[in-house]
Amino acid sequence: MHTAKPTSKNRSFQILLSGSSAITLYFNAKSEDPFNSMKLIILLLVSGWIFGHLLDSYRNNFKKMQKDEFFILILISSFIVALLISTMATDVRLIGFLGDLQRKNGFLAYFGLTILFLFSTRVINFNNIKHLLNMVKVLGFILSLYGLIQISGNDFVAWNNPYNSMISTLGNPNFASALLAILSTMSLLTLTLKDSSNLQKLSGPVIFVMSFIAIAKSNSIQGLLVISIIGLFFVCFYSFIKNRKISYLFIFSSIVLMVVAILGMFQKGPLQNLLYKDSISVRGFYWRAGFEMFLNNPISGVGVDRYGSYFKEFREAAYPLRYGYEITSSNAHNIYIQLFATAGIFVGLIYLLLNLYIFRQGVLLVLSLDSEKQKIALILLSAWVGFQAQSIISIDNIGLSIWGWVLGGSILALKQRTSGGLEADLDKNLNKRSNNLVKINIFQPAVSTAVLIPAIIFSTYIYKAETDSFNMRSYSSNVGSGTTAIIPEYVNKVLNNPFAEPYLKFKASIFLFESGNPSSAKSELLKLLKSDPRNLEFLNAMVFFSEQDKDISKSILYRETIKIHDPWNAKNLFELAKLYKVTGEEVKLKKTADEILSFAPNTSLALEVKEILGGN
Repeated sequence: MHTAKPTSKNRSFQILLSGSSAITLYFNAKSEDPFNSMKLIILLLVSGWIFGHLLDSYRNNFKKMQKDEFFILILISSFIVALLISTMATDVRLIGFLGDLQRKNGFLAYFGLTILFLFSTRVINFNNIKHLLNMVKVLGFILSLYGLIQISGNDFVAWNNPYNSMISTLGNPNFASALLAILSTMSLLTLTLKDSSNLQKLSGPVIFVMSFIAIAKSNSIQGLLVISIIGLFFVCFYSFIKNRKISYLFIFSSIVLMVVAILGMFQKGPLQNLLYKDSISVRGFYWRAGFEMFLNNPISGVGVDRYGSYFKEFREAAYPLRYGYEITSSNAHNIYIQLFATAGIFVGLIYLLLNLYIFRQGVLLVLSLDSEKQKIALILLSAWVGFQAQSIISIDNIGLSIWGWVLGGSILALKQRTSGGLEADLDKNLNKRSNNLVKINIFQPAVSTAVLIPAIIFSTYIYKAETDSFNMRSYSSNVGSGTTAIIPEYVNKVLNNPFAEPYLKFKASIFLFESGNPSSAKSELLKLLKSDPRNLEFLNAMVFFSEQDKDISKSILYRETIKIHDPWNAKNLFELAKLYKVTGEEVKLKKTADEILSFAPNTSLALEVKEILGGN
């Protein structure tokens, strides 16, 4: 299957491990988005260089590929093509490619992740898989140690963090706890391997205890659930292999426990006081909104990573009444629903099929092996199942998701090597390729460089947009210290950056207004609104300018547009009704007042409607 020399093959494997680890670990505290944008940049650079290695591998083995290899290549290619089509159909293509604010789950992120996934299927084997497990331990130790440092109040970065302090290198306690759960439980399960050294055996429990403390202190149930799911899956499957009668008891008990736990999370049953959190129950609103988006746009979705721009239009009326009119969500908090809602049925179905296939192949892999190899395969499969479980209630965070894709690729790689004596054929291909080394050495670097150059250029623009925006905000908070003259320089850099995300340009426009340039600010906002006519922040800003100019007709126009995209915002409806009263539009006034009373009858706004506007 692989045709690289052993040294080249080892180097490729190290690129995969070090690159994946760098994606998870890297952040830049002097960036407007310290985590997601920076991880996307590393992902683009790593996958750009790996692309040459990947293409070289397929080029030299295309005629000898197995059916499973062809199927995975076709499946991933179909996923990328379908996602690209949905991206091109996205109303704001820059967001479709780059991803939304502080999410970065656009086309480029998934393209990079799939490259590393395919590369995993090409370079991982039973000879190097333990190196991956060792890297998991190293990464688990680093992340848990940093998490404990954050909990102790000794973080070397003064984060402006609205969450729990335990965010590790992922920027959110839920993401951090989920990844720590996966890495630490894998580390602990390596105790089942017999040929580990004493140091390796000791490291597993140490990492698990450190991570468990960090997870518990994070107040994130997500991590504890992932640990439970991985552990239960491993025990149930292993007991099924060894003694099926006992395994049925384990499986039945695990199902009962999981059902009770799920009920507890949704404020039902005996564990509700322990497991219920409003952040979990609120996901029902996110899921139903995503489902409505999909039903409304089943073919291509509402637009790649555009969930946040459509959420208020598709959310239920009860959501703003419970959480506030301005509170929103930029993600469905379920990767499957997110893809169906934003990219459409083809992308969603292919992603679902891919993961069902990985699970099936993983089960067959474990059942086809024995002894140490079987345990290794079961550790990988259990960890991958844990990742999939958290993805049902979470967001596709790049620093976490990279390991879901690498674990999935590892499972398929090992499965391919157990089919048809593939491992024996590998050495023949290695020796054969060494005779053509000069040609190969030219092809891979040439392809990697050709892909890496645009990746570097694009990443540079992203990096500059993030750091310039950070500097713009930092200097503006120190006005009067001789830095005021510097602010316009950074504002212009952000506004002139073709790959700066719209929200960064929006903030730059606000800085123009605050620095005494309202006409320029308004002009920039109009450009932004033209590029994204449904963006509620842009529309609300234009309402502000219209009110400043005392232009009632424009205020009405913008608020009516807001009403279309945010129909359950009673505050906007109330302000719109007041404008109708000023202009004497009694029919519209009565209709708007009745709309407020229809879904928000018991609010303070309803009382004002009745008293001031004459609604009934």
